Amino acid sequence: MTDEFRGPELVRDDELTRELRAIYAAPTDLAWWASLEQRINARLDAAVAADEWWTVPDRWLRVGLIAAGFAVIVAGAMIMRAQTQVSRMAYETVLDPATIDLLEVAERGNLTEQQVRLRVLTGRR
Repeated sequence: MTDEFRGPELVRDDELTRELRAIYAAPTDLAWWASLEQRINARLDAAVAADEWWTVPDRWLRVGLIAAGFAVIVAGAMIMRAQTQVSRMAYETVLDPATIDLLEVAERGNLTEQQVRLRVLTGRR
């Protein structure tokens, strides 16, 4: 025996199915479909004539294009600024003189200051 729960049993109800099909059946009268088409076309014609919300008025077109161009320029500038900051941080992390102890490098091998700087810049400590 298993303790697995399988949910309610599905029972076929042909009478209910027939009733629901009768309620939700598409109209068979061709005149009804023709009148529906006429109503839809009339609504669309009225909407086009009235400049509904989905159409863009001509006077807004230029302003919208200018605003979109400005938004693209601002977004591009922000992306370039972020990339510059990241590369500057990486550069400063590698070559920041505060992070390199020149005295420690010089004491290791009795080197001149020029040799120490050269070793620091080439990465050989």
